[in-house]
Amino acid sequence: MTYPTVFRSTRKSERAFLADYRPEQAGWLDSTGTTLLMYALRNPDLAARIAIADRLIDDGADTSVETSDHVNALHVLLGSMTHDFDREPALLQRILDGGADVNLCAGQRMGTPIQALARNFTFSDAMLAPMYDVLFSRPELDVESRSRTGSSVIEGARAVGARRADLAARCEQHLARVAA
Repeated sequence: MTYPTVFRSTRKSERAFLADYRPEQAGWLDSTGTTLLMYALRNPDLAARIAIADRLIDDGADTSVETSDHVNALHVLLGSMTHDFDREPALLQRILDGGADVNLCAGQRMGTPIQALARNFTFSDAMLAPMYDVLFSRPELDVESRSRTGSSVIEGARAVGARRADLAARCEQHLARVAA
């Protein structure tokens, strides 16, 4: 498979990306199903990550695509070790609104998107709150079904106790809201 030049630019500055990019490339994906958007969401420069991802979505990137390993754009974004908690929630919302499956399980290592986010203990629940706000606004969010990690979102949150107490409480509130 031939990778376009812009593929390498997804991890560079917004300027470098735009120099190599054409809007018709927004839907490009490799042989595993990894999209240009997913590559852009791995950009270590937070400002460039958000700008490039927004541009790709503006140009029609399909946020619902999943790889052959069942990873989607949510897993990539939420599984990152760095975040901009002021600007990324809007991007998260756009990815969800575009059709990304909030409950897609990417296997034992990653689990569902919210499990990928919650297992990064570099961030406290308070720091993750803006992302939680977006995720828990989705009525289709399933916090009870066990993923391939062996536990559900709520079970995982309860298991780590105080480290994810807010996540556990939000799960309980979500269940009550969905049941009502």
